[in-house]
Amino acid sequence: MTIPLFQKIGRFVLSIFFIYFSLNVSAQKHEIGFGLGASNYSGDIVKLVDVRNFRPAGQIYYRLNFNKVLSLKVATSLGILTASDRKYNTAMANYRNASFSTIYNDVNVMIEYNFLDFSYTEKSNGKHFSPYITAGLGILNYKSTISDPNYKTNTIAQPTIPFGGGIKYRTNAHWIFNFQITANKTFTDAIDGLYNSNGSNRYITNSHDIDWYYYTGISVGYIFWKVVCPR
Repeated sequence: MTIPLFQKIGRFVLSIFFIYFSLNVSAQKHEIGFGLGASNYSGDIVKLVDVRNFRPAGQIYYRLNFNKVLSLKVATSLGILTASDRKYNTAMANYRNASFSTIYNDVNVMIEYNFLDFSYTEKSNGKHFSPYITAGLGILNYKSTISDPNYKTNTIAQPTIPFGGGIKYRTNAHWIFNFQITANKTFTDAIDGLYNSNGSNRYITNSHDIDWYYYTGISVGYIFWKVVCPR
């Protein structure tokens, strides 16, 4: 039931986007870019982000800059998530001795709010630098490698709620650099494989403690200008 509801929400967001696009096409600036960074995880194995679990990740994106304050960003990311009980000297970790590694990819649609009047024109009086916050909806796909032969769970099209923030800096009329941190709330407890559906004592887990994953990175983008011919 979760995925059909998520699809309905996605269609509604896209409908609003296309209506806005048709009404404001002459005022919009289009941007594409890519970024490199690191991904991380928190869940049953580790409750808080551990810097030792950072792994490579990357992202490509399209951004629609409505004005100096609001933008719509569509991004897809690819990265690695991993953790192991062997890193943590606790009674639970020593007893369970679980580990996992997964390659994930996601697609996010997010609204960005710039705290400063971020300039998208070379002669504008707006700022060339601005911190921003962002939030939206996403879809996650992943494939975990764990030591449990009974591991069976849905790993395709899991809904997520990504949110975070960052800093934008535009060097000239076309090039823009971003630093971002995004936390992704999932609705699954199975990314790390410790969902414990068969009651195994070895994989002790809290079914009410869902998994999260994170992306931190630096990206570079190129802004395309739409020239409106006078009539």
